[in-house]
Amino acid sequence: PTFCYTVQSKSKILLVSLLIFDLGLGFATQQVCTTYGFHVHQIPQLIIDSTEFTVVNLKSILHWLMQNPAGLKLNSVLSKALGQFFLYHIHLWVTYVDLIIPTVSKVFISLAPFLQYLPLTLQLSIIGDALSLLCIHVFCFYAYARRITQIQYSGCLAYARLFAGKKYNPLRKRVDTAEDIRTEHLFLGTILLTILLFLLPTTFTFFTVFWVLQAISKTLLYLLSTSISILHCHWLS
Repeated sequence: PTFCYTVQSKSKILLVSLLIFDLGLGFATQQVCTTYGFHVHQIPQLIIDSTEFTVVNLKSILHWLMQNPAGLKLNSVLSKALGQFFLYHIHLWVTYVDLIIPTVSKVFISLAPFLQYLPLTLQLSIIGDALSLLCIHVFCFYAYARRITQIQYSGCLAYARLFAGKKYNPLRKRVDTAEDIRTEHLFLGTILLTILLFLLPTTFTFFTVFWVLQAISKTLLYLLSTSISILHCHWLS
C-alpha cells in the first residue's frame, strides 16, 4: 500500500508539473504573438480572410478544371456540370460561414482576456478546430468526387464482366458465370461501357485534385494533433 501511494503521489506531481508547464508555454506563446502585433480579437477577421482566400483559390481551381486543365481533353458537359455542382456547394459554405462569424466574433471578444491563460495544447486544439471548420468543404468535395468515381468504376467493371460471360453475385459475394446473356444485353452493355469509359477521365481528374487538397488539409491537422500528443506524452514518459 505504501508503494502504491508513493506511485500515485508521483503521478499527481507529474500531472501538476505538466499542467503548469503547459500553462507557461501558452502564456509565453500569447506574449510572443502580442509582441509581433497579433491579438486574440483579430482571430475572427483572420478566419474571414482565410475563408476568402480558400474560396477564391477553390473557385479558380474549379474554373481551371472546367476548361480542359493541362491540355487534357475532358468531357466539357460533365466537367461544367461537376464544376457548377461544387461552386454551388462553395456558395452554401460561404453562407454558412457568414452566419456563424458574428457569433464566433462575440465569443472570442468575450474570451480574449482569458485566452492567454489557457494551456498551449488547448490553444492548439482551438486552432485545429478552426482549421477543420475551414476545410470541411474540401472533405465534402473529396467524398463527392470519390463516390462518383467509385460508381463509374463499378459500372465499367460490371460491363467488362458482361463481355466475359460473368456477373457479380451480391448474395454470395463472388463472381459467377452468367448463363442468360443475350445479344440485346451485349449491345446495351457496349453502349453503356463506352459512355462510362469516356466520362471516367473527367471524374477521375476531379477526384485527383480534391484528393490532393484533402491530403494537404489532413497533413496540417495531423501536424497539430502530433504536436499536442508530443507535449502530452513526452513529458508524461
